[in-house]
Amino acid sequence: MVVVAQIKLVPDREQFGLLMETLTAMNLACNQISAVAFDNQCFNRIRLHKLTYYAIREDFGLKSQMTIRAIGKVADAYKVKAKKATGPIDTQRTFRLKGAVAFDCRMISFDLSSDSLSILTLEGRQIMKFEVGDNARNLLAFQKGESDLFFRNGHFFLNVSCDIPEPELIDHENVIGVDLGINQLATLSTGESFDGQQTEKVHKKNQAKRAGLQKKKTRSAKRKLKKNSGKEKRFKRDENHKISKRIVDEAKRTGSAIALEDLTGIRRRQRVRKSQRSRFSGWAFHQLRQFIIYKAKLAGVPVFLVPPAYTSQRCHKCGHIEKANRKTQSEFVCCSCGHGDHADKNAALNIAELGCSQSAHGRVVGFIRQ
Repeated sequence: MVVVAQIKLVPDREQFGLLMETLTAMNLACNQISAVAFDNQCFNRIRLHKLTYYAIREDFGLKSQMTIRAIGKVADAYKVKAKKATGPIDTQRTFRLKGAVAFDCRMISFDLSSDSLSILTLEGRQIMKFEVGDNARNLLAFQKGESDLFFRNGHFFLNVSCDIPEPELIDHENVIGVDLGINQLATLSTGESFDGQQTEKVHKKNQAKRAGLQKKKTRSAKRKLKKNSGKEKRFKRDENHKISKRIVDEAKRTGSAIALEDLTGIRRRQRVRKSQRSRFSGWAFHQLRQFIIYKAKLAGVPVFLVPPAYTSQRCHKCGHIEKANRKTQSEFVCCSCGHGDHADKNAALNIAELGCSQSAHGRVVGFIRQ
């Protein structure tokens, strides 16, 4: 399983300049390669290599492997459009001068004993220190494939691809259903829930601050906007990491699998009131689901994706499905048998039931309204 470990480079002043020069030159080369690809409507990596390789090396002073990675970046940028296009592609791709570039194993090597690496620049290889957290350090032992060099907030970082061996899946007797939501970010069929009030509070605070600064339109306001950019995103990412870790740890402790709703395309299907649009669009449920899935794989916990239809309308006790069963956002009272429960917990129990059925039959199953 491929996992990305992020490390922060600590170059000296001269090395910082060389990294910036290398990053800029590779992106300038990408723009020139893109122009050739667009003019010739040639997006195949091998053909593009023949058209541009020697000219790019001469014009930008790139090393051989740098040129190959630049050609690869351009070919990848056109790949999706080239596959879907029925005629000539009418939009030329352009690249930011400080955009991320890929370094493969020929261009970078790590020395984990000294927290240093050797990286290729326009002036040859440079050895520099890096900073890394404990979890990412453990991942670096499995480093394999490409690493992306990028510049953010005055610092250079590397996203390193690590191929982690997946453990064998645990034998499970139970399935924990997980209902993802906005008011309750996640509710488990065991009864545990993770409140979304703190996340919503931070979202509203940042939204109000952003609106006030944008209204001022002064240089100072623009500097503050730039300084605070990404702050809320990092907060939500951290919260999702904590929640997903708790869920996977609980499943592993109890020897259970995890069942999640397959919410692909929910933003296109779901309609919300105008007052709730900002909150709904800022809901990072996809990220939380991905965190749960990859952490579960690392822990050997099976994960089942089940259809979301009727999970919030179905009574877990008697199986009766009716929209009126859900009295309010949080209250569920069955119109048939009178069973009452928290709406999110009832949904999580339904999801767990679907997960058990899928585990037993080995195929995707869902509820059908009679």
